[in-house]
Amino acid sequence: MSGKQFDQQQKAAIVENAKEIGFKEASRIAGVHYTTVYDWSREIEAIGKEAFLARETKRAGRGIKEISEKQEQLVLDTRRSNPGYGPGQIRNQLRRQAETVSIRTVRRIMEANGYKASSRKSAQKANRFEASRPLELGQMDILQFFIHKLQVYLILLIDDFSRFILSWSLLQETSIDVVIDVVQRGMSRFGKLEELLTDRGFVFYSWRSANRFERYLELERIEHTHARPHHPQTLGKVEALNRRIKSELITRKEFQTVQEASTAIEQWVDHYNYHRTHQGLGGFLTPADRFHGKSDQVLRDIAGGIDITKASIGIERSIINLVVDSKGILTFYLLGQAVAITGGEHVGGNDCRRSGDHDTSPSIIQGEGACPECGRIRDLSGSGDIAENRLSMG
Repeated sequence: MSGKQFDQQQKAAIVENAKEIGFKEASRIAGVHYTTVYDWSREIEAIGKEAFLARETKRAGRGIKEISEKQEQLVLDTRRSNPGYGPGQIRNQLRRQAETVSIRTVRRIMEANGYKASSRKSAQKANRFEASRPLELGQMDILQFFIHKLQVYLILLIDDFSRFILSWSLLQETSIDVVIDVVQRGMSRFGKLEELLTDRGFVFYSWRSANRFERYLELERIEHTHARPHHPQTLGKVEALNRRIKSELITRKEFQTVQEASTAIEQWVDHYNYHRTHQGLGGFLTPADRFHGKSDQVLRDIAGGIDITKASIGIERSIINLVVDSKGILTFYLLGQAVAITGGEHVGGNDCRRSGDHDTSPSIIQGEGACPECGRIRDLSGSGDIAENRLSMG
């Protein structure tokens, strides 16, 4: 803390001097940090000079908090690398680097360097829901924007529990085929989805009968849930992701080609998944921390003052998950593909549902029920609990 104390008259005089010679020069002469002079100036503008002068300090207090050059540089460097971050996100990002800077200090530095908080009114608070584990629920949406006069479509698939982006695609036209491809690529890399939430867009939903995407989900035993019409809050997490990528990338860069935009989105997605702290996850975790089950370890490292940003990030994949559907049928998945064991051979789990002409009454194998034709294990407990085992590969 600095021992310097100023009365209101002195503060106002320093501000007037700053307007003539610049805030940094005036603050250097006064012996305080320029953010302090900026705070005084902002207060005078907000309440008027007379009211400012009337606010006499009743006691000496603790003095003016000093901001070190290191703190200032850390905040400005982080903001320069991540122009869409607010004060809280920058504070959290620095904590992951084992650097502690208060959110008030971060805000003061940012505001003195041109940052203005968004004046957008917060939306009415909706009832929040969240999946209880990775891959229990996915959310999917399509974001439209223009590259010059060319309209393009960004399809995003995220994990509800962790906000991790499982798959995406940038296209000039939407179709059921490309939407199916996005889901398939996400599952082949990260594991089997149990449920998918979408809106009622034509590629996701048909009013007359199930379209090809709905039939694909049924074949894959993925429960399909639709958001209520005219109620975007239901898809709140992927809608928030749409806003974030628009404000941080799409509206900040002028792309010349679809390929250029695709390359930039790929880099943004990697940063979002593995480096960007997420306010919805407590502020200190990235989506990858939660998706890959590292939350507790990361929080312990942060509390221990370890710079976790220097740790190597491997490509992790959810190799195995075990899913029970609404009918109590338990299915084993390997890299998103259903696998059953019959006579020591691995066969596609979907063969059972496709045939539909064999006896599905359970035969007892080690206390579990199984289809005698395809070997699919069935849950006989009636509990409806979903068992899941997920391994990771670096």
